[in-house]
Amino acid sequence: MKDVHGGNIWEAASVLPGKGRILDFSASINPLGTPPSVVSAILAGLDMLSPYPDPQNIALRNALSDFHSNGIEPCHVLPCNGSTEAIHLLPRVFKPHRVLIAEPAFSEYRASLASSGAVVNVLKLKEADGWALNLGRLDSALARGYDLFYIANPANPTGALIDKDTLISVARVCAKRKTIMVVDEAFVDFCEHESLKREAIRLENVIVLRSMTKFYSMAGLRLGYVVACERLIKKLGVAMAPWSVNTLASFAGQAALKDTAYHGRTLEWFEKERVYLAKGLGSLSGVVVYPSAANFFMARLSGDYTNAALLKQSLFERRILIRELGAFPCLGQGYFRVAIRTRAENNRLLSVLSKVLTSV
Repeated sequence: MKDVHGGNIWEAASVLPGKGRILDFSASINPLGTPPSVVSAILAGLDMLSPYPDPQNIALRNALSDFHSNGIEPCHVLPCNGSTEAIHLLPRVFKPHRVLIAEPAFSEYRASLASSGAVVNVLKLKEADGWALNLGRLDSALARGYDLFYIANPANPTGALIDKDTLISVARVCAKRKTIMVVDEAFVDFCEHESLKREAIRLENVIVLRSMTKFYSMAGLRLGYVVACERLIKKLGVAMAPWSVNTLASFAGQAALKDTAYHGRTLEWFEKERVYLAKGLGSLSGVVVYPSAANFFMARLSGDYTNAALLKQSLFERRILIRELGAFPCLGQGYFRVAIRTRAENNRLLSVLSKVLTSV
């Protein structure tokens, strides 16, 4: 199987024999499932399939403003067809000549820039530094002149978190160098206090990307949004394809944002299972697990079994999908990523991993 993003259960189901359940640890999606309130909103919205969607997404923008509050107005948010649409929109809007990416990072940053003609360079984050961003190194790199700088918080695939004060300093460095800072916060719902959203609405050089598909377990609907100052939101909105967000996705998003009970249950699950899975992975011989603020863990094979691609295949044959990370810049063949799922599913992963690693 090709390992572009993970989560390709369709291909896995077509390849694997038998009818047993496939456990997908390759995509970091909330295992509690789509909120019942979202399902109800979709069903209630079926009568609205005939008219075109609202091209301005007024109701969803208002819901996002109400959810984030404290100064974030509807004019500061731009709903889109998943945050990936926004990623691919950025090169078309800003037409960058030179781009800097903090790596390892989500592959769609590079993919979106492939046809733009931009020169893409890498700011390598180092394992020895805990995958942390060094402001001095960043400033020296940006001094060479870049139009855009991409960074994720929490980072994907490392899970490393940058505190908000440091991110504000990064934004200042970017402003000094006349660089637009793109912060991918696809997983920040699990550590919302570190989001740069409130700073983004007043800073002229910061664009925050958000996803609603992971935390709310509705990746099949494709829904995300951008948070930025009004000027940048208008600039992006003009270039976005019409009716990008369909009516059912809009209804789903509005319902999800109002579902405080689901939000609370998710955070409760996350805190318990993150600790549990981290301890379980760390107890396996030949596995180094890295701290993560997101709903996944990156790990490295360090014993006799050092090829994550082979590990992935072994688990695949046992109907478990993981993410092998050898193609990521700054990583090697021993790195892999697993999502945090339910206790029973996490136990199944740990059991199978232990058997595979000790059978070498």
